[in-house]
Amino acid sequence: MSTISILMPVYNGMPYIKEAIESVMAQDYKDWELIISDNGSKDETLNYLDTLVDSRIKIHKQETNLGVYGNLNFLLERAETPIAKIFCADDKLLPGALEKSYLFMTDNPDCAICRCWQMGDTETDGPTGYGGSFGDVPVKLNPAAAILMFATFGNVVGSLSTAICRPDLVLKSGGFNQRLPAAGDYECWLRVAQRYGVAFLKEELIYVRMHEQQNSKLLNDNNQVCAQQNEILEHIFSIIDESDKNMIRKHWTLHFIAPRTSYAFKFLLKGKFQMAFKSWRALPANISAIKAIASYPIWKSKSSIYYISSNKLRDRINELNL
Repeated sequence: MSTISILMPVYNGMPYIKEAIESVMAQDYKDWELIISDNGSKDETLNYLDTLVDSRIKIHKQETNLGVYGNLNFLLERAETPIAKIFCADDKLLPGALEKSYLFMTDNPDCAICRCWQMGDTETDGPTGYGGSFGDVPVKLNPAAAILMFATFGNVVGSLSTAICRPDLVLKSGGFNQRLPAAGDYECWLRVAQRYGVAFLKEELIYVRMHEQQNSKLLNDNNQVCAQQNEILEHIFSIIDESDKNMIRKHWTLHFIAPRTSYAFKFLLKGKFQMAFKSWRALPANISAIKAIASYPIWKSKSSIYYISSNKLRDRINELNL
């Protein structure tokens, strides 16, 4: 009987999906089910899936593309075990990944969502690199501390493939919002963390492959991320403690909004003026675009000023987690 579900959404998964599934088959831990949902692939993915004969592998072929997050909701609803590992078709499981994921979630029965480390995270303490502060990350954060963690360091659950979850609790929290194709994972994990907190399995269990056809890169190329990130940050700002708002506003100006300067400049050089200005519309928490642009040299230099808000907010996260 399976004890962990592997949920694999795929769209045009060649040439990497074969290596991904081979990394599942190579695991020493064998009590798994692999549920694959093909989202209307146009390449050779379906032909490859037809060659898989292992009884633990269950394949669904969507007649209509559900979108990335619609496909993930479909998979969550079909998990037959209480613990699931999300696993994208272009990544690889490292040895021991399934057993360590299962044991961690079993040892932490109240954990709804956990981020494992991906290859390279050991050097940067996983999710904190985005905020510019490399310090120790607690194993578990309660909801209040988790919200501030998401506010400080962005989507701390990281890549979809670094997520381990309890499908029923994710669905009870509302599942993935298909209206946010560029930031639906950030928004979903934040909602789950608001209820249950978040945990971190500090072992490298996943190799996340970077390539030109990644969904996140294609969405970034169309500058869909900024507006959706603004919406999520505005929500976070409405639910964090009043005493933290001033520091968060300063932190976001430097760490979240200032980096958009180079992004917008690239669009300007290409003559894509509307794309460039999208970076500065409806900024969260009444952040000033002028202040963000003025902060860009500090963000670029990574001087001592760059780390002040990250370190103060890290201390605050640990205080809330007591």
